[in-house]
Amino acid sequence: MIAYQFPPAGGVGVQRVLKFVTYLPRFGWTPSVVAPGNPAFPVRDESLMKALSPTLEIRRTHSLEPGKLPNAVENRLNRRAAGSGARATDTTSASMRSSRRSRILRKFAIGWNRVWAILLYPDPTVAWVPFACWSGWRAHRRKRVDVVFSSALPITTHMVGGIVAGLTRRPWIADFRDPWIGNPFVAPPGRLKRWLQPRTERWVIKRAARVTFAMDLLREQYAERYPDQALKFVYIPNGYDRADLIEMAPEPHEAGRFHILFAGSLYRPQELDAFLGGVEMLVKRRPEMRDRLRVHFVGRVNEANGRTGAEYSKPERLGDVISFEGFVPRDVALARMAGADALLQLMPDEPGTRMFVGGKLLEYLAMDRPILAVMPHGEGRQLVDSLPTGRSADVDPASVADVVERLVDDPPPRGPADPSGRYDRVNLTAELARLFDEVVAERANR
Repeated sequence: MIAYQFPPAGGVGVQRVLKFVTYLPRFGWTPSVVAPGNPAFPVRDESLMKALSPTLEIRRTHSLEPGKLPNAVENRLNRRAAGSGARATDTTSASMRSSRRSRILRKFAIGWNRVWAILLYPDPTVAWVPFACWSGWRAHRRKRVDVVFSSALPITTHMVGGIVAGLTRRPWIADFRDPWIGNPFVAPPGRLKRWLQPRTERWVIKRAARVTFAMDLLREQYAERYPDQALKFVYIPNGYDRADLIEMAPEPHEAGRFHILFAGSLYRPQELDAFLGGVEMLVKRRPEMRDRLRVHFVGRVNEANGRTGAEYSKPERLGDVISFEGFVPRDVALARMAGADALLQLMPDEPGTRMFVGGKLLEYLAMDRPILAVMPHGEGRQLVDSLPTGRSADVDPASVADVVERLVDDPPPRGPADPSGRYDRVNLTAELARLFDEVVAERANR
């Protein structure tokens, strides 16, 4: 299992491979993970280490990545901010100097990442390739492997997977959690990379024995792009794990108020502005909603969304209705989700976003809570609309105001969000294990 995003990395993107390696032994497969030892993760969640089996083989490798420097800068800024908040004797001028230094360092980090994103191909994690390939080869020499599995993004993991599969002469399954070419959440590449990307992608598609996708619309897109390879494309969605909730106590919230929770990272301000604009419109229309409604955001917020949140958090706007907590460990986030009256999913209405479901949306299913989706018509919204507890709105303030109003006045009854277990991580891992069985049998019959 080649995984760049693996605990202690945090965020919802880690969960797919983490749950696969957790449940594969139930279906006769013993995973061995190759992951970077000190990668350039923007978020770390040490609590996820408790989810790893003590018998799981994890081969941590070196990785020479330029992205480590911006992370070190960000960590320093966070420590400095925490220290500044703790020192009551700080003067205004000292705080201003600290803020100015922070802005300069942050701009440097952004510029640094952009430069290396331009220079390195296929992505800034490519310096991990030789270490990961050597580790995968040594794992096979120590104990023969039957299948190589890699999960992207970053696409570098597929480079590792393809090389290790070639060295070991074993079948390879390439897993796409997100699109690589044409991903609306990634800055468009330069001319040279635009020329190289289709060639690299075709190498992955043709070399892999199976290609799995976390989104069905993404699978369809690749089937149109590679019709000669479409028979080996398989849809295995993301999902939820009820085992995460066994020892978790829901966190109570303020009584007498309808509590909406967003748990996840905020990247683009468009959907946040549309949602908060809708809440503000509702509060102006019905002032009593200030006392009935609370919206809480848990997760990483980038600079643009931070500015949007700060603007709406002013006392004269929504300061007494909304709040932002920042990143918290996964177990804390789950407790927050379990105690909410409704769970919020946001997605921008931009070209290419309609195929995205959002891993956090599927995790919400485990809570059996009402789900409010502010997103364009597409795969994710279709899922929400199919749920008895689902409510959806366009990425437009007027639509948001109307749907939130109905949600608060007449919340849907709680009940099983996924009675068939289609998105249960155990069942999804069983699907992956069947693919492993198939490719091994095909190789044996050649």
